[in-house]
Amino acid sequence: MTGQFRCQLLAAVGMVALAAPAQAQQAAPPEAQAAPAQGDEIVVTATRRSERLQDVPLSMQALGGDELAQMGAVNFADYARSVAGVQFQDDGPGRAQIFIRGVSSGADIDTGKESTVGVYFDETPVSEGSSQPELKLYDISRVEVLRGPQGTLYGSGSLGGTVQIITNQPEFDRIAGHGELVGSITEHGGANGSAKGWLNLPLGSDTAVRAVGYGLHNSGFLDNGLTGETDINDETTYGGRLTLRHRASSRVEFALTGMYQRSESGAYNRVTDHYPELVKDQSEPEPYTDRFGVVNLAVDADLGFAHLTSSTSYFDRKRVFENDIDYFLEALAGIPRGLSLYRYTAQSFTQEVRLASQASGPLQWLVGGYFVSRDEDYFQTINIRGAPPASAPEANLFYATTDGEVRQIAGFGEASYEPLDGLELTAGLRVSHIVRRADAVKGGLIYGGVLDRQAGRFEDTATTPKFNISYRFDEDVLVYAQASKGFRIGGTNPGLPPCPTCIVDLQSEFGPDSLWNYELGLKSQFFDRALTFNASLFWIDWDDIQLSVGREDGFTGFTNAGRARSRGFELEVDGRVSPNLQLGGQVTYTDAELRSLNPGLESYASVGVQLPQVPQWAASSFAQWTLEVGDDSRVSLRGDVQYQGERQNILGPTAVSLDDYAIVNARIGFEHGGWQLSAFVTNLTDSRAQLARDILTGVRNGNPITLDRYTVNTPRTFGISVAHDF
Repeated sequence: MTGQFRCQLLAAVGMVALAAPAQAQQAAPPEAQAAPAQGDEIVVTATRRSERLQDVPLSMQALGGDELAQMGAVNFADYARSVAGVQFQDDGPGRAQIFIRGVSSGADIDTGKESTVGVYFDETPVSEGSSQPELKLYDISRVEVLRGPQGTLYGSGSLGGTVQIITNQPEFDRIAGHGELVGSITEHGGANGSAKGWLNLPLGSDTAVRAVGYGLHNSGFLDNGLTGETDINDETTYGGRLTLRHRASSRVEFALTGMYQRSESGAYNRVTDHYPELVKDQSEPEPYTDRFGVVNLAVDADLGFAHLTSSTSYFDRKRVFENDIDYFLEALAGIPRGLSLYRYTAQSFTQEVRLASQASGPLQWLVGGYFVSRDEDYFQTINIRGAPPASAPEANLFYATTDGEVRQIAGFGEASYEPLDGLELTAGLRVSHIVRRADAVKGGLIYGGVLDRQAGRFEDTATTPKFNISYRFDEDVLVYAQASKGFRIGGTNPGLPPCPTCIVDLQSEFGPDSLWNYELGLKSQFFDRALTFNASLFWIDWDDIQLSVGREDGFTGFTNAGRARSRGFELEVDGRVSPNLQLGGQVTYTDAELRSLNPGLESYASVGVQLPQVPQWAASSFAQWTLEVGDDSRVSLRGDVQYQGERQNILGPTAVSLDDYAIVNARIGFEHGGWQLSAFVTNLTDSRAQLARDILTGVRNGNPITLDRYTVNTPRTFGISVAHDF
């Protein structure tokens, strides 16, 4: 994509921002039938209290369930480019990694390192390793994205920010349901389909259940250049959710939720060796399976002076996949056909208790306690393709296991005081104690048929404060300044043999990394709240960056690499131009670069380079037109444009640039009674976005090869959906 196109796109988003206030002066009065402006009355729980989005004095964005449906959003990638400050790498189902405000050292998917962004399903933290599970967005109340470290209320793993997916809860007063069928065709691929539905059923006046079920199949669009197979990256996903809600009294309420989802794909999704052609040279199949489940018990009690919340969660995830490593194995050992099998499992138990004041007055407070116990297991074998199963671990060509556990206990509190009308001072603090252990076994025939066992232990106490000052000029204009700290727990490198000749020195353990975020923000609405304009400026100092580094002997581990700085701004605008037309968009500028390197890493990266997967410029805009037809019908048109600027693929000596890109989506819908009919096209221009890139070298059939692999987006897809509410 050319720089000229980038300028045109940014100018278009800017014109949306400028046009909205000019047109909003002619907006209809509040009682007119018009779609509410995005975020106008969305109530969020980001501060662990229920507040109107525009009243929260921090940088965040929320997409309501109706907005997600209008976008046709099913996966994280469908809406992430529309959220200011968010970057991500999407390698397919269950293989996405999220970054916020440039806090990225690279896409360490499946490495086991902690993520820089915390992800929550309702009250349950589900960030595990570096890749976040991808819940399909069915029957969702809203998605909240909190920018900047959230270490006070959310703890470790929220270094760059937090994403909360809030589900719809059972309702006591009505029987209701929804069903939807979707069919589509992907160019260069085939037919896709999905079915989903939910049912809300009261069981008396104080008990209700809500059940959600869904299934989908995507045909895939990559062809195998070596075997001639087509559409090898097909996907099948199914899942469901069941919530039982009970009102024990006028002051006490319980909600028990169970959720399960399973995804299977035939190959690493969206990876091609012949960019821009959709062809991958794959010697052997690379199937991938990701399944996870959540059980959560939430208790809410009104104690009069305060509100008590208890959340008890169990999270279980298992990923199994195979890698085609012929090019690597032949180069290493002269073996032309090999199979590498991986298995990651994680189980966690989480308990959080919060007490939030609810009395009137200038002082408000919140205190809480948090405990998590997480067990992680990693397993890998490498063997000759077609060989009989190994009789013992050491009889594998290569064998590795790592059994890890994390225990964390934390206490946190936050207090807000309003000394003057409109002026609010907030301070918060969280103290966390973490213990992390790992036991590793490595060996096999390439090690002489022996096994080596090593163990590691890491322990740390982290303190994460937050300071915020805000001033409300009136009900619609708020300014704030904030300083907050975030951290990410360290860990161990068990199983690394000594390497006296290695330039990169990897120790048996690596420390935590932390950052300070400083920001100024404005939240404002004008013209009877027909126009919303939010802006924020931020500066982040990031110390002791955790980085995955490959040693000269081929082993990989983690180390603390140095310091980085990220600075920039985020602008959001949403305007109700007329009773029928709504316009909105966002522009993000992020200048994130490496500022220093620890000794021994000078050959790995250069000071001053851009942090990976972080574009300097990103923008999105949308337009939605709605027309009421009679008393019970409506027609709607919507268009979305999402833009990402140039980025670096990794932080390392082989870093290369990824081109900028834009994706255009369009949708037309008709509603009558309880029926909805929609036609849509995603990736209207069939853009071939460069989402990631890896350059691999090896040997195949005795000849040296270089694999230049791009991760790309789904090609242009046309579809229709039929839905019914009852």
